[in-house]
Order: sequence, then structure tokens, then C-alpha cells
Amino acid sequence: MNKKFRGWRSVFAFTFQQTTKAMSFRIITFIVAFLIFGGLILTNVLMAKPDKEDKLEPSPIKSVYVLDNSGLQAANYKAFISQLNEKQFDHIEFNNIEDKSEEEVTKLAKSNSSQSIAVVISTKGSDYEMKAIIPDQSDIEKDAAEDFLEIMSSAFQSNKLMQVGLSEEQLVSALKASVVSFSNVGESSNPTIHIVKVFVPMIFSFILYIMLLLYSQNICRSVSTEKTSKLMDTLLTSVHPYALITGKVLANVTIALGQFALWIASAIIGLFAGNAIAQEIYPGFENIAITMLNFLRNNIGESALTAPAIVMAIFILCLGFLFYCVIAALAGSTVSKPEEAANSQGVFNLIIVFSWIVSYIAPSTDNKTLITALRYIPFTIPFSVPVDLVIGNIGLLQGVLSIATLSVFSVLVIILSARIYKGLILYTGQKFNLKLIANILNNK
Repeated sequence: MNKKFRGWRSVFAFTFQQTTKAMSFRIITFIVAFLIFGGLILTNVLMAKPDKEDKLEPSPIKSVYVLDNSGLQAANYKAFISQLNEKQFDHIEFNNIEDKSEEEVTKLAKSNSSQSIAVVISTKGSDYEMKAIIPDQSDIEKDAAEDFLEIMSSAFQSNKLMQVGLSEEQLVSALKASVVSFSNVGESSNPTIHIVKVFVPMIFSFILYIMLLLYSQNICRSVSTEKTSKLMDTLLTSVHPYALITGKVLANVTIALGQFALWIASAIIGLFAGNAIAQEIYPGFENIAITMLNFLRNNIGESALTAPAIVMAIFILCLGFLFYCVIAALAGSTVSKPEEAANSQGVFNLIIVFSWIVSYIAPSTDNKTLITALRYIPFTIPFSVPVDLVIGNIGLLQGVLSIATLSVFSVLVIILSARIYKGLILYTGQKFNLKLIANILNNK
């Protein structure tokens, strides 16, 4: 068996050199890396730039006449609103009126300007009522008055708490919003785990799916092209099909992983560089992706989010990519005529899509039998096991079993591909089916 694999290094080196020295490959590799790097820098700067809509225009209200019949001590609304950091209301002047009727206060507001309103505060049972009055022929719209009344109501609430005797620190504490959360008994309340469970399946599935779409079809096409040309006869006289398939697949996988790693590195560098540049231009900005990465980095070691689990998950992801590339080589080996290449690639793509969808949807069904089975099926291991490792649904031992399973099946598929690749010489032009496969495998 080892003799049959002899020469795979030569095939590997030849394929690797032929692919990487091509000018088109180099141009695409570095242009895509540059576009990713530059695109993320530009995206960060654009994200950091405040939208015009975020810059709230000053309220059209210029002055407010306040008639406070609540019985409480009059509030300094300008100071309260300033503390609330509501910039669009900073310019408003407040006039506290006493011993006047509602009609009289409204007339005062009207006589002042067309940009003045009156606000009347009174008791209604055990509650307080705050009413804004827009004088006749005023330039103030109802929406503007409602927006102002909302912020003034917050200032009134703060004034009530101050009069109870609370200190400034106690007032700040009392006004803090309450955050409500819940968890089932026995369920981890660690926010890290919840973030990981939401985003890790998407990240791993997306990376593997994109890599397979970008690269696996090239392997399928490369193998099928050689089979349907005169190159096959020459190749098989110098190297065994086992070595030929192994060398070609490993070379293409190495090139793909290297190229993809370069693009990911460009994305990471561009993300952090763009975030730094955006912070220089717009202080206080931080990309949400950076925030999440820092959060996860600070929580490494919590629950399942451990370095060994992450490393093993990435390794299984790469090994799963190798396994699917071997399947792609098998698909290419079944092509006996050029016009069959598209059908072969279509079947291969269908396998990828089906395996990905099943692995992604299965956890939401809570079907433990199905979820467990997916961890032992070679086609679904690359999509399910890396996620389960990082989340903590399985241990490192299951990861080792997955590595062994993928390795064994990769070798078996290489052997099957090589036998079909060579065996189809005797069956050129015949329709590929199960009977033909059986004849090829039984042929010594």
C-alpha cells in the first residue's frame, strides 16, 4: 500500500508550484487581501462618523412659562435638563410663574414670542399632571411640545426625589434603569456562553461553507479535466493513482488554507487598524466586532471557551475541509466525458448544502439522537463537532474521535477515487452508475 502512495510529494510540489506561480493567482490573492484590508478600514471610519440624523436639531421652543401648582418646591428645570445631557433643550429659558391662572400664563407665553409655550403642573388625585399649552398662532408644533414635555417630566421626577432628601449619589442610583433577565434552573447565566452559542455556529458554518464553495470545485474540475484529456495516460505511467489524487488534493488544500488564512489575517488587521484610525478621528468609537472579540478574549477559560477546545475545533474544521476536498476529487474521478463535469459538481454541491443545513438546524430541534448521530457522520462532523467543542456540548475525547473518523474516511475516499480514476480507462464513454462502480472495484 505504501508503495502505491510513493511519489505523492512530487505531485504535491508540482501542483503547488504550478498554481502559486501563476500571475492570475497572485494578483487575485493580494488584490482580495488589499480590498479586505482597505474595505474594513473605510467601513470603520464610515461607521464612526455620526449620522446627520443622530445630530438632533435644537428644539424650536425658546422659552417656557411654568405654573407649578403641585405644592412642591419649584425646580430648576434648566439645571436638571442639563444634567440629563439633552443638548437640543439647553437653549430654552424657564420662567416660574406664581399666583396666576392657566389663561394668564398662556397669555404671557403668547405675548413673549411665537416660540414660547406654557406648562401647567397640578395634582390629580394622588398623581401629578403636567400639561403643555401651545398658544394661538404659535410656531410650535405638537410633536415638538410632546418631546419637550417628556424630558421635562423626567426633570420633575428628579425634583421630587431630591425633595425627599436623597443625596446626589442616591438620586443617580435611584434613577438607574433596571435590567431584567431570567434563566432556567441548572442553565448557565454566564453571558459569555450565550454569546458563544449564538455566534459560534454561524461563524464556523459560514467559514467552512465559503471555503468549500471557493475551492472544492477547483479540485473537482482539475481532476475531471485531466481525466478527459490525454494527460491521464502520461500521468499514470509515472505515478500511481493513489499518489496522484493524494498529491493533488493536499496541494490544493494547502494553497486554499494559506490563501484563506491570508485573507482572514488581512480582515483582522484591517478591523483593528480601522478601529484605531476611527478612534483618532472620532474619539469614543469602538467597533462592535472589536468589543465582542475583547469580551471573548477576557473570558477565555470560562466554561467551554478554552484554548484546547478552540484549537481542536479549528483543526477539525481544516480536516473537514480536506475531507470534502477528497470528496471533490472523487466527484472529479467519476467524470468520463467533459459534458459530465457539471453534473458531477452539482451532486457534490448538493452534498455540501444538505450537510450544512442539517447540522445547523439539528440543535434547534432538541432531537438528541439526531444531534449525536451527526457527530459520527463524516459529512456532518466538520459542521457540527467544531461548534459543539467550543460551546462545551462535547469533550476533547469526542474531538479526537472525530479527527480519527475524518482521517480514516479521507484515506478510504482517496483509495476509492484512485481506483475509479484508473478504472474508468477501461470504461471510457460508458454511463456512470453503481454497476459500473462495482465492475471497476472488482477489476484487479
